[in-house]
Amino acid sequence: MKIMVSACLAGENCKYNGGNNRNEKILRLMEKNEVITVCPEQMGGLPTPRVPSEIKAGVVTARDGRIVDKEFRVGAEKCLELAKREKPDLIVLQSRSPSCGVKQRYDGTFTGTLTDGAGVTAQLLTENGFRCMDVEDLVNICNGVIIRKLFADETRLLKEFLYEAIFIPEGAEPPVRDIVERPELKIYYDEFGTGTADHCLVAETDGRVVGAVWTRIMNDYGHVDDETPSFAISLLPEYRGRGIGTRLMREMLFLLKEHGYRQASLAVQKANYAVRMYKAIGFEIIGENDEEYIMICRLSD
Repeated sequence: MKIMVSACLAGENCKYNGGNNRNEKILRLMEKNEVITVCPEQMGGLPTPRVPSEIKAGVVTARDGRIVDKEFRVGAEKCLELAKREKPDLIVLQSRSPSCGVKQRYDGTFTGTLTDGAGVTAQLLTENGFRCMDVEDLVNICNGVIIRKLFADETRLLKEFLYEAIFIPEGAEPPVRDIVERPELKIYYDEFGTGTADHCLVAETDGRVVGAVWTRIMNDYGHVDDETPSFAISLLPEYRGRGIGTRLMREMLFLLKEHGYRQASLAVQKANYAVRMYKAIGFEIIGENDEEYIMICRLSD
C-alpha cells in the first residue's frame, strides 16, 4: 500500500519548534508499506524552526502577526503535485495542524482553541479526491485493510452492521431488516457516542467500510456489570474468514485497556463459529443458557 504522511510523524525534525511528532503507528507502517513523507510548510519555503501559525479569517497568520498564507498555499500545491504523481492510496496527516489537520485546526487566537475545518494542505488534497485522515483516527493498516476509528457522521453504519451481526443458523431464513428497531437491539446503537464506554473501530478496504466492532456499557445479552463494556462485532459476509474480525477485536481490546477498563464481555450463540476466535484472543466462558455463552476477556495485568 502506498501512503503519504506528514513528515513530522515519521520522526523528521520539521515541526515549527524544530522537533517532531514521531508516531509509532506510522513507524510500523513504514516497515510494510511504501511511505512518502511531506512537510508542506518547509515545501512552501518556511524555515525550521519557525514562528507557529494558525488560520485566522481564512488567512494563515504567524503568532507575531506576519502573514504566511502564501507560503502555506505554495506548500499545499507542491504536496498536491506530488500526490498526483505518486497516487497514494491514503494520506495520513498531523491532527489539528494549520497545514495538515483534516477535521479540526486551531482557531487563530493562539489560545489552544479548536474549530472544525481542515488545514490548507488537507483541504486541497481532499478537494482533489485524495483520501486524507488525521493520524489520531488511524489505528493500523495491514494487507490493504485500514483499521480506524468511526467518524462522527458514520454512526448510521452501526444499525447496518448490527443486522449483519445477527447469527442465522444454517437453513434458517434471515429476519426482516427492521428487526434492529426492536428496543432490545436499539440499545446497541441508539445515541452512540454519548457514553463513556462508547468506542467503535471500523475496517475499511476496497473503498468501503466492511466491518465494525463497538462497545458500550448496556443491559444487553452479554451484560456482566455496570463497569464492563459489552462487545458487538460484524463484517460483511464477503469479507469474513480473512482475519479482519480478529484484528478488529484485538485492536479494540487494546483500546479498552488504554482507557483503564479491567475486562470486557460479550454474548455469542453456541453454534456460532466465532466462539473459537473469541477464545483464541483471550475470552473465556463464564456462563451460559440454552442458546448462548457469556464470555469475558480480562484486561488487567
